[in-house]
Amino acid sequence: MFIWFVLALGSAISNSATQVIQKWAISAGRLSKISITFLSSLTASLILFALSGLVIGVPVIQPGFWLAIFITSILNAIAFPIMLKAYSLGEFSTVYSMILLTPVFLVFTSFFFLGEVPTLPGLVGVVLTVVGLSVVTLSGHRHTQVPNFKKGNWLGILVALIWSVTVNFDKLSARYTDAFFAPAVSFGILAFCFASYLLIRHRSLLVRAPRLPDIEEPMPPAGSIKAGLLIVLLLGLSLALGNILHNSALLHGPASYTIAIKRTGVLFGVIWGWLFFKEKNIAGKALGAAIAIGGVVLILWS
Repeated sequence: MFIWFVLALGSAISNSATQVIQKWAISAGRLSKISITFLSSLTASLILFALSGLVIGVPVIQPGFWLAIFITSILNAIAFPIMLKAYSLGEFSTVYSMILLTPVFLVFTSFFFLGEVPTLPGLVGVVLTVVGLSVVTLSGHRHTQVPNFKKGNWLGILVALIWSVTVNFDKLSARYTDAFFAPAVSFGILAFCFASYLLIRHRSLLVRAPRLPDIEEPMPPAGSIKAGLLIVLLLGLSLALGNILHNSALLHGPASYTIAIKRTGVLFGVIWGWLFFKEKNIAGKALGAAIAIGGVVLILWS
């Protein structure tokens, strides 16, 4: 079994867990999305810098690293709060399913940035992935208790498009240094950007969020700021682990194949949505996810 496959699968599981923690972070403590993003990015950066020093030592930085890391950091600074907004508006498992579009978009962006060329089976896989996502989306239309269902999905698709660009620069930045130092710097830049925004706009790093509109979808009970911070710290740990696996997989395999396997975490997302958020019609969503996974498999073996 290819090492990149094992690493990418581990990243898929870690990433699906991150989505659950993000959903909880929105409700617990009622911190603003930008505060959540700042705290989790800072935590992940510190963890990754510590691991980089312990595992790698002094990093070797090659030409091109700073440009690549700047591009991926800025795009992720835009994408992360958009995804949090999508979760606050839509239904967890359906919004999470939208990220399966990342390897679809990556078929084209990886050709432009990395020179990777898709094969015919890969293109067929793209079609299957889109069909599977359509099934997931249509199954969600049966639920009227989520008033911003469509908007949440569109925001999820936008994030998938942004991530299909950042993945290419993730691979380049990791190639120019290592799988620990590159994401450490990236999360550090993210934390700086969000801290600057919070201090300029709110004069505080911890900003309470306005009450979310009441919806019937069961959610974890809102807790104190302390409970929210603990969840955000857990989010930082999950982000650090996921990015170590993500960058290591990218260094050992093609970007489109690696992300295709990583996106199999959507199946875990459907399960988590049922277990933790009591979402409905999981059977229909699982069917759509299975079809999409079939497309991902074709992309993998193309």
